[in-house]
Amino acid sequence: MRKILLYALILGLTGCATNKKTNTKAPREIKTAVNTPEVVAKPMVVAIKSRYIVKDSSTAKIFMELDVENLSRDKALQQMKDSFRMSWLLQSDYGVRDRLAFSKIDFTEQNFLLRDDKIEVVFDVQRPKNVSKALLLTELFELSTNKKSNNDLVIDFSATRLSDRFGLYVGDFSRPLFRNYINKNDTFQIRSVDNHVRDLYLIRYANDFDPAQSPMATTLKPAIKSLKQEEIVKIQSGTPLQLQNEGLYFAVEDTMNTKNGFGFLIVDNRFPKFTMPEKLVKPLIYMSTSQETRTVSENTDAKQALDRYFLTITGGNQALSKKIIKTYFRRIEEANRLFTSFKEGWKTDKGMVYIILGPPNKVQRSRDREVWMYAQSQNFSEIIFTFNKKPNQFTDNYYELVRYPEYQAYWYPFVEAWRTGNVME
Repeated sequence: MRKILLYALILGLTGCATNKKTNTKAPREIKTAVNTPEVVAKPMVVAIKSRYIVKDSSTAKIFMELDVENLSRDKALQQMKDSFRMSWLLQSDYGVRDRLAFSKIDFTEQNFLLRDDKIEVVFDVQRPKNVSKALLLTELFELSTNKKSNNDLVIDFSATRLSDRFGLYVGDFSRPLFRNYINKNDTFQIRSVDNHVRDLYLIRYANDFDPAQSPMATTLKPAIKSLKQEEIVKIQSGTPLQLQNEGLYFAVEDTMNTKNGFGFLIVDNRFPKFTMPEKLVKPLIYMSTSQETRTVSENTDAKQALDRYFLTITGGNQALSKKIIKTYFRRIEEANRLFTSFKEGWKTDKGMVYIILGPPNKVQRSRDREVWMYAQSQNFSEIIFTFNKKPNQFTDNYYELVRYPEYQAYWYPFVEAWRTGNVME
């Protein structure tokens, strides 16, 4: 989510005293310099991601990615030991206060890795007796402030889906990815924890999904597109791969049974950023009128369409246009990074809300839904968006927004703030 950096500026003031009675300067005082101790920012948890891969019938290996600010690369492990305590609890479900198992997690050289400025922690969770699914609650407790950062993860120990047993790996192939896209230049593997070799198939589809509809679109249901298979590639798990054809790939064990596979995208090397004009014009739909969208899409020169669009809505103000472009497409990049699954993150319902309103102030989760809350301000009362989990063959993390006409009163002022450059970052 949004990161906050604090900086301390310490000013030193010196002076000279005068003896007014004799109108002569007093003897210069010799002062001992006092060194004000440097304010050292404490480590702070910004975000937590998690996933699991079932090792066997009794054990799931948990992979966690911690985004922690103010860590020194060469002292990260010791700083985490000094600043945090980590533990996990396994319970039956959301809202059920039972305790199937629990344990603390020690930070050690064996389970701790600092990579790409993120901390990765790995640990095993044993399957409780007579349990097929359970909710893993992980807590990171900050010792200096007593602040708790939590993460929840539903584990299917029966491993019914291929994604329960295999993950996407890049780089040194030591940790699975926490995202569902691979850049074309990346060499990757689909592999299990024990690197068991198995024949798999990759079915490629063209990725032409439509953007999310507005939160007020309660009567308009988008037509379900039939996906056309572009190719099928046979691979072996644990084998390094590099795919040059962009699109949606669906990994399965049997091409005649596509219920238990998982999807991922092969994307251009700039993703999650958009830099090409033809890709930049499409996300404008969320801040545009229907006529503006048609005008932009009908212009065969994407660069020209972008320039005209922003100069038109800002009345020719180039500085304001640059500000809006920079802020809006930074939000697009964040949505792609956070919400990409079988389609780009900006096209999802969550991505749309995130782009226009930013990160929510509070999130509540259950097994089948997620509720985003935006706090009340002087301009609007509390806004609540509910996303219901929906079955999807490509991912087990697909959510649809519950739409209401009443959102119009909130949505349009936020859109207008974007068009006038008044969105606060």
